[in-house]
Amino acid sequence: MGSNLVRILPGVEVQVVKEIVPQQLHPSGVVGIIGTAEKGPVLTPVPATSYREYQEKFGSDLSFSLTKEARICFMNGVFEVFATRIEAAGTTNASAVLKDAEGEEALRLEARYVGESGNKLRYAVSAGAIEGSFSLQITDGTRFEAFDNITMDRSSELYAVDVINRGSKLATAKDLGKRGKAAPKALMAGEGQFEGGVTAKPDPSSYEKALEMLEMEEDVDVVLVADCWDPKVHAMVDAHCMNMSKDAKNRIGIGTVGPGESVQEIVKRTSALASDRFVLVAPYGVAGAVAGLISRLNYYESPTFKALTGIAELERRYTPSELMELLKAGVLAIEARRGRGLIVEKAITTSKEQISVIRIADHAVRGTKNISENFIGTLNTTQGRGALKEKITEFMIQMERENAIVPSTDGKEPAFLVDVYSSQMDFAQGVVRVDIAVRPVRAMDYIYATITVQA
Repeated sequence: MGSNLVRILPGVEVQVVKEIVPQQLHPSGVVGIIGTAEKGPVLTPVPATSYREYQEKFGSDLSFSLTKEARICFMNGVFEVFATRIEAAGTTNASAVLKDAEGEEALRLEARYVGESGNKLRYAVSAGAIEGSFSLQITDGTRFEAFDNITMDRSSELYAVDVINRGSKLATAKDLGKRGKAAPKALMAGEGQFEGGVTAKPDPSSYEKALEMLEMEEDVDVVLVADCWDPKVHAMVDAHCMNMSKDAKNRIGIGTVGPGESVQEIVKRTSALASDRFVLVAPYGVAGAVAGLISRLNYYESPTFKALTGIAELERRYTPSELMELLKAGVLAIEARRGRGLIVEKAITTSKEQISVIRIADHAVRGTKNISENFIGTLNTTQGRGALKEKITEFMIQMERENAIVPSTDGKEPAFLVDVYSSQMDFAQGVVRVDIAVRPVRAMDYIYATITVQA
């Protein structure tokens, strides 16, 4: 390189040229989850690298969809999640109304569990050891709370409303008695169940806003809508993934089928949504585990025949003929296999493409973009284009060493092709074009064996 200085005295001039070193790609398998939670910021993607960290930010109530799916994701080894909380209007908590000895409504208990999850609470009222008092027990089946010798006397230190609201993790209390009523009566003995709890579902517009917020998180490459089987929302997720992939921020969407949904209804879904960018998981309740499994695996590994963890049992099992129908329709089905556990029968998108093939292609695109950005602003010369091609080739060679891309079985076609060029018009506009072709390794879905028996 020439120097702008005119040297008079003999000497040595040293010029240091910094080599362009691309930034390291963020690990693949970052999952963006959208759903409801008991606390935390709304419509704000929040990163979490452990379930403990997630609980600190969003709570631990598994009756909320975001928390339920995040938990199962982490149990299956997710690297990182970007949790986006949305709200659902119209949710009603379960409650129970207790009557006094005269049959009048005296105390209302409301579940701390949100929505229909509070319907599992039970209560029992019995006479207290002190005159005018009563004892109350509340349980959710696993936790048991007892409040002894409490009273409806508002002036007492053992006033039931204060004691319950202060000490119960399961319910809150409200006094329904008329103020000024003389000598409040103890509650009538008996037992019962909380009821009336209703969990509202977020509307599609909430998911749409959350997807818009996830557009700013470039590292996300898997998007999961928690506990949502609405085809309209699934279509939104697919469109989001398609649009993000145009800008080299490639990602795959994951959705679940509905509870108790028949195979015939499931198959109809993929006729309307056949995409390389969307995965439909069956049966209901395992989509979060699949998202966690995909995140745990290297980008070039196939989830096919890999086991899921953290799931005690499937909502339903499919017969061999039903499994065949689901696979032919492009549904990722989970099956219980003796000796292997709950496995992914075949890891495919709704277009029937292997998930690992899509992820390998996405990795190649992200890597090429990452390298190319370092050359923006450099000279459009033969040497500059050659340097760009060299760096991309280095990246592709690394992918080939990882066996993510492979040559053809006959050895005639290479694992990848790279071309960097600029036409005369491109040169005048400062444009350099990069063409890449990769041959992703495919999972071995079928192994045919020929056995020769010699007599």
